[in-house]
Amino acid sequence: MILAAGCAKTDYVQFLYDSMPLSDSLVHPRSYWEANVAKTLEVRNKMGWDVPEREFRHFVLPLRVNNENLDDFRTVYADSICARVSGMTMEQAALEINHWCHERATYKPSDGRTLGPMALIRSGLGRCGEESVLAVSALRAAGIPARQVYTPRWAHTDDNHAWVEVFVDGKWHFMGACEPEPVLDLGWFNSSVSRAMLLHTKAFGNYDGPEDVISKTKCYTEINVIRNYIPTRRTTVTVVDEEGNPVEGARVEFKIYNYAEFYPVARYTSDASGNASLDTGLGDIVIWASKGDRYGMAVASAESGKVVLDHTFGDVCSFDLDIVPPVENPLPSAATPAQLEENAARLAAEDAMRARFEHPRLEAPELYLSDKDAIDATQEVIDDALEGKTSDDRYVVCPRIELEMLMPYRREILASGIGTRLHSPSEVADWVRDSISVVSWNITQGLRIPPVAVWRGRVADFRSRDIFFVALCRSLGYPARYDGVTSMPQYRDGDEWITVDFGKGVESAAATGTVRLRTAGAGPVKMPQYYYQYTFSKVADGTCALCEYPENGPAPDKYDLEEGYYMMTSGTRLADGSVLAHVEMFNVEAGSENEIPLVLRSGSDAPAVLGSIDAEHKFLPDGASDPVSILSATGRGFFLICVMGTYDEPTIHAKGQLSDLAQLINEWGRPAVILGQARPEGLDNAVYGTDPDGSVFKMLADGVDAGNARLPLIAVADSFGRVVYFSQGYNTSLNSQLTKVLRSDALK
Repeated sequence: MILAAGCAKTDYVQFLYDSMPLSDSLVHPRSYWEANVAKTLEVRNKMGWDVPEREFRHFVLPLRVNNENLDDFRTVYADSICARVSGMTMEQAALEINHWCHERATYKPSDGRTLGPMALIRSGLGRCGEESVLAVSALRAAGIPARQVYTPRWAHTDDNHAWVEVFVDGKWHFMGACEPEPVLDLGWFNSSVSRAMLLHTKAFGNYDGPEDVISKTKCYTEINVIRNYIPTRRTTVTVVDEEGNPVEGARVEFKIYNYAEFYPVARYTSDASGNASLDTGLGDIVIWASKGDRYGMAVASAESGKVVLDHTFGDVCSFDLDIVPPVENPLPSAATPAQLEENAARLAAEDAMRARFEHPRLEAPELYLSDKDAIDATQEVIDDALEGKTSDDRYVVCPRIELEMLMPYRREILASGIGTRLHSPSEVADWVRDSISVVSWNITQGLRIPPVAVWRGRVADFRSRDIFFVALCRSLGYPARYDGVTSMPQYRDGDEWITVDFGKGVESAAATGTVRLRTAGAGPVKMPQYYYQYTFSKVADGTCALCEYPENGPAPDKYDLEEGYYMMTSGTRLADGSVLAHVEMFNVEAGSENEIPLVLRSGSDAPAVLGSIDAEHKFLPDGASDPVSILSATGRGFFLICVMGTYDEPTIHAKGQLSDLAQLINEWGRPAVILGQARPEGLDNAVYGTDPDGSVFKMLADGVDAGNARLPLIAVADSFGRVVYFSQGYNTSLNSQLTKVLRSDALK
């Protein structure tokens, strides 16, 4: 395909600059963008794909996929990727490029910072957001329109997921990133996506496609693509006051319960009739609305709903919400059994190929870098942090502050002589306040401007300004940090952390009150966990901001929360994906002691019988030549049985969760039968084997009428064949669900 009439390289470079995030324009020189545009146009003419100009501009030309660090991926890899798919149809090429990605990376959960595509290749392992960044980058490098699609949060289980859409022969199709299938529109998530409430993507610039627009910024257009996948409804909510009058101009947030938080997925302002609308799946969605000093919360279960502004900010109150996700109706697949078998063999060969790659890491333990930082930090960053090192304090020496791109900054800052003029953190704060201009008009997708770019340009967004303050303090030897819980920069004075509020122009020790939890309700768990059973959100300016405590750490016996108004959300995820949620609204005053009830609702304490299996059914134990029955391996009573997959994301999640539960399973004292290649660690009483003909899988699925069942299958049953727990596929609530079942008195 030739260039659109009147378009030249400079036109496309200008198109990128018109909507480019500030961080990208500050970090990368114009020559970087010109070189990438030139390579993109070269590929466009060489490959000859039939790509409309709109899709080319928004989904081929841009380098940025999400919030990853940009690198030289396109100019380095475009030629080799194009050579690999030369002579193929666009559909064949898209499928083959996904194999190219799988040869280089596979799934492993990690922290929330997103590796760039070249860093992911060096690592070989990445979460779904990173895998999809790589796949989109590879497809665009070959001139094929591609975009990263997210369910911001699943409605039926606690997590989110990202995959890839490709524009082939005039239509968008989906595929799992770095998870090749033999056909388009197929992934392990075909069942899960049928239960989604929202599916979205961000199109670079001012995009005018046919999809439902969620929001627009100067940098991107956020669109809702759920209608491309499943039956939907236009959910319209009406905001009213306590007299039933419609409220115009209210802030309306559509939220999905996930990880014990009401996560906002779309924000609107109510119209003259009090209405706000969003395309959603056919399940429940939580609505938060506010205006002035009033707010309300409700669950929308149909095409129309209502939320009443019946509370005043500062009210102490509580209420329950019952939330039901869409029912499962798996998306159909056109793949044949022969295609799936051939693809499985190819994936195994690619896994072996990837295992032979070397993934070098930089070692600098004295800098307190994370495992992910060791993958993409450069030697220049390490040297910059180590040069002139005079302290072992992590809040001085560590070059990582928050989620910013790591670039060397200390040498350049210190070479200016600024250290001779600033003699305390307070003077640093004054200098930052006076010298750094703050803008918000082209900040996008949680990107941070690296401190050295802020230093050079004297411009930043609010978050990057705060990060720069910490970097400048550390460069001058003052311990400082960015506090993720309060989202504020702080410096240390003796043993006390002082918060710097640039908005108010004040510095002070945090004014906090103590909150202790009192377990209440019908079904308390033994050790409630933050993000799994409960969270806190600070309520200010009409919205709720999650208090982001470290994940997977020990649950504290008390929390020191900044003074203010708070929501504590707690919930019990049921086996069908429904949630019994509870909300406590409370105030925290400086120096106060607060006891808040942690209510974990439960429908029933005893597990129900879900179906039946044949306990005499046989499997092949490791090292055996002949199969044996499940009953002979487990004996009488209850047992755990798992049919696992291999390297697919749902199995990796399940393996990790079962490993985390190993102590509980061992204390339970009953046998576990583990079939398949993926094997949990730490199980004392496990029998390992295989299900060579898939008959155990079929028996378990048929026994609970699971329909189109998918790996992994995890069940608790007894020697009479009664199934009291069953999980299939991707289920991040497996840990909490199985904990409750195994602790039930009925199973002892």
